Amino acid sequence: MTQRPRFRLIRRTALLAAALLTAAIVVLPASGAALAQSPPPGDIQLVNRDRQMVERKKEGDFIARPVFSRQVSELYYSIRHPDTGEWITNTYRVQGSGKRLSEGWEYTFEYPALDEQPGLDPEQAFLLVLAVPPAGGGERQVFHALIPVHQPKGLWDRVLGALDPDRWARAAAAWVIQGVHGTLCGVLEGVTQTEISECG
Repeated sequence: MTQRPRFRLIRRTALLAAALLTAAIVVLPASGAALAQSPPPGDIQLVNRDRQMVERKKEGDFIARPVFSRQVSELYYSIRHPDTGEWITNTYRVQGSGKRLSEGWEYTFEYPALDEQPGLDPEQAFLLVLAVPPAGGGERQVFHALIPVHQPKGLWDRVLGALDPDRWARAAAAWVIQGVHGTLCGVLEGVTQTEISECG
């Protein structure tokens, strides 16, 4: 008689434990997915990463204006060659506490600012590597931006640029490709006797 109540107690405890374990298994993925939606508090975002943040000058120097989602204690940068990955410069620290904007904190710096910083070919694009230490410590977060080729902005420079043989060659090649593409689309439509809405 004493065996049966003890058996029922063990059975109820086992069922309760199984129910709690099942609930935990169901809840954990949902909470994990919810946590994955928001970045950890130490993370920082480069707000203008999809915009042109580097202004190139005719001598090869530039002004960079990255905007971060919050104020940073330190900001470092260096320059790499985009094709070979070779480091062009050492790592330099940006001085200043930044400027508060409606979308975040802007940190403006010029290159070169020191005599030992090597010059950059204005006709060559480079990769700007930005590094920011997270608020809670740990490894630096790294961001990349394009240092574009210098584009003259004056009226005379634009006229000379329009007469550039390389630019004309690229335009002629684009016209030839578009013409061949249109011809092939017409031939394909004639052979299949169907109208092709998107001849890709």
